[in-house]
Amino acid sequence: MYLLFEEQAERPDAATIREALQARCGQVDTVSGNEALSSFAIEAYKVAYRDGELPAQVMMADVTPFQQETITDLERTQFWTMPDGEDVLQRCRYKLLISDFMAAGLDYQSRASLLADWLEAAVSLFPTCQAVWIPSSGKLLVPSEIADNPYEGASRFLQFGVNIRFFNVHGTEDSLIDSLGLFALGLPDVQYHFHTLDPNDVSRHAFNVAAYIFEAEAPVQDGETIAGLRDGEMAQDVYWTCQYEMSLIQPSRDVMDVCPGEYAAGGRE
Repeated sequence: MYLLFEEQAERPDAATIREALQARCGQVDTVSGNEALSSFAIEAYKVAYRDGELPAQVMMADVTPFQQETITDLERTQFWTMPDGEDVLQRCRYKLLISDFMAAGLDYQSRASLLADWLEAAVSLFPTCQAVWIPSSGKLLVPSEIADNPYEGASRFLQFGVNIRFFNVHGTEDSLIDSLGLFALGLPDVQYHFHTLDPNDVSRHAFNVAAYIFEAEAPVQDGETIAGLRDGEMAQDVYWTCQYEMSLIQPSRDVMDVCPGEYAAGGRE
């Protein structure tokens, strides 16, 4: 996860970072206070190993120059929550990397909570931060979207960690909508290949289904159905079949493809 800045930002010392983390996570130990790459062990998030448990860690690098071209043209087409995202990127000349470390062994909701805690703490430490860039979801956000996250607990991840993308299929009247970001936690993203339906309605459906997958640990089995749409609203007597496959749009990842009945496009086995 990256915090982006217009001007060189002053990085807090390790003690200040640790205090911000402790306000959200409880007991935190400094593993390394090096300004180039600080790391902190979070006691509330324990990973089980063969010989015992160890706390997961979070890491913060130093502020370094930001190369705008590292964000691809494809990614730039999907800044739906920040319409002026292109302008914001052009103004930002510095970045700061934060991440988790030794956290893959956590259950996915604990890891989501850890990432949300860490991102909130980091944003609180940098009042000059102009934007937050999440490569795994392709989402660009203003810092207030992190500070004022409408979700609670592990579900805070949905605010920054999941993006709903929209594509027109070249040479056809078909559209494709998918989620991006659940795969980073080991969950399937969702995908819809369709025609005729209002993309805004499908986008809302996609986010609701992605949130359901997150909350209930991918409860839909291959070949089962979920409630589809009628007149833009979810209808319990409309059945859309789901199947697991590889994504049609990069990055390559497992998705739950939702077949929207008579509105389906493309071929499905």
